[in-house]
Amino acid sequence: RTRAWVQRVLVKAGICPFTKSTQKSGQGLKAQGVPVGRIAYHHSTTSTATATATLFNAKTPDGLLSLLIVPLLSDTWQAMYEMLRQGPDGPDGVSSILLAAPEFDNDFAFWAGPVFALLEASVVAAQAESLLGVVCFHPSYAVSDGSTWPGFGHMHSVPRLKEWVEQEAQERQQQQQQQDKSEPPKCPFSSQEIAAGGAWQRRTPHATINVLRANQLAAAEQVRSSARLYPRNIRVLMTPDDPDEERTTNGMGGNPALFQALQQERNLGSCSATCPFEIPLQP
Repeated sequence: RTRAWVQRVLVKAGICPFTKSTQKSGQGLKAQGVPVGRIAYHHSTTSTATATATLFNAKTPDGLLSLLIVPLLSDTWQAMYEMLRQGPDGPDGVSSILLAAPEFDNDFAFWAGPVFALLEASVVAAQAESLLGVVCFHPSYAVSDGSTWPGFGHMHSVPRLKEWVEQEAQERQQQQQQQDKSEPPKCPFSSQEIAAGGAWQRRTPHATINVLRANQLAAAEQVRSSARLYPRNIRVLMTPDDPDEERTTNGMGGNPALFQALQQERNLGSCSATCPFEIPLQP
């Protein structure tokens, strides 16, 4: 499921300019000293059934989600340890990690808030900030409205994305020599559409932790222009495949084909009772 998403969003749609296949990432960063390495796919072993049994044995009725975090952190650190041990290059070199945790699919607020706060804190506590960076993905990902800071590893806020979209629109109009100098350029997308376009860059089949090497993150920032990349991505994702089809922001927002594709990816392979077929809609 995650590989199918990588192929559709990161590779085919070009949302990540440094991921050219489902097997490896880091392409285009050789001049910055970053080798191409393998994408390591992992699946968290945490389960509601195990956590419920633990609570029952301990005769404690509360704290189910809290108990899910402990094995998730264990799984994540095991994957990060293997990533650091194997190094960034060579036949076993790992460039990045994508760890899926289906048990957290139905609670984006808990995933994006407490879970990622603890994950980031654990990286800091281990003094590993110079080695690793974590990025948040979720099937119901929502972009911050700018009133609060979402934290590290999250998409830029709607006001920041809107500023970049407006800037890109102005540059495109100037290049096409179609801008009316007497009027300010108009933003091609509403704030709601920009929020949807930003969110779809982070909507994966399951709640997912993306771990990248810190030097790779730093190199990417040197090569890419966020002010150009994110508006381009929003434009690609918010433009319907059918030119006669209107953009919509109902439910999950954006191009309806994106919602359908994500549902199809969630249905790939076997699916247990803890992995619902339907994605809860975010307004």
